[in-house]
Amino acid sequence: MDFAAILAAARRADAAYIIDPAQSKAAFEQLGHLWIGQYRDHDSQAVLSHDSQGVYLSISGTRFSAGKLGDLLDDIDTYPVSLSDGVQVTRGAYEGCDDIWKWAKAQVPADTVFNVEGHSLGGWRATYTPLFLPAAQIGVLHAFEPPKGANLAYFQKYSAELARLVVVGNGADVWFGYPRLDGRWIHRPGEMLHLLPAGYRIIDTSAWPGGLDLGDHDIDLIVNRLAVLAAAPAATA
Repeated sequence: MDFAAILAAARRADAAYIIDPAQSKAAFEQLGHLWIGQYRDHDSQAVLSHDSQGVYLSISGTRFSAGKLGDLLDDIDTYPVSLSDGVQVTRGAYEGCDDIWKWAKAQVPADTVFNVEGHSLGGWRATYTPLFLPAAQIGVLHAFEPPKGANLAYFQKYSAELARLVVVGNGADVWFGYPRLDGRWIHRPGEMLHLLPAGYRIIDTSAWPGGLDLGDHDIDLIVNRLAVLAAAPAATA
């Protein structure tokens, strides 16, 4: 597992929360990226950047501390949206994606491969990437502490497109198990990285032990834990 690459994605996901465009630009430049631009509206925010390795769409999580109530309403709205082939996704997170992707695709050449990451609501939306891009344009995806955003039919239909999705849960995070009362919503079946106070483990998403810790739903804590793992010997083993 390439902890250095996961850490880099987590740092971009963290920087995606910054609302002020000048500060956002400075933060991405500090990460070694060329800041292409920022998309921002009442319930969505994302940054497009690139480095020598490719183009990155970093989607912000819920900006609740900044008073962006539209983000919170998207979190709450888990009403099912039915797509083709029995696919269902949650409405609030899904409906905010279309404008993000229209903006992002207008900034770069038509055949651009996008690497996508996000934390919380941003990770939720990152898992919907196959709904907006053909398989050939999907790079590496990172979802940090995303809630459960789709039904089994979705993950079966887009299994190839999501093969490079890295799902990261942290500690006893309260929101990784959300929504809790509707069994149709799941995480991508397969391996996930579960960060622990000391170390990590690889488990199937269905084996997530649950938790009620609000403090563990913290992208800064994830960055700190990943930094320790990335600095350890054989971090990419």
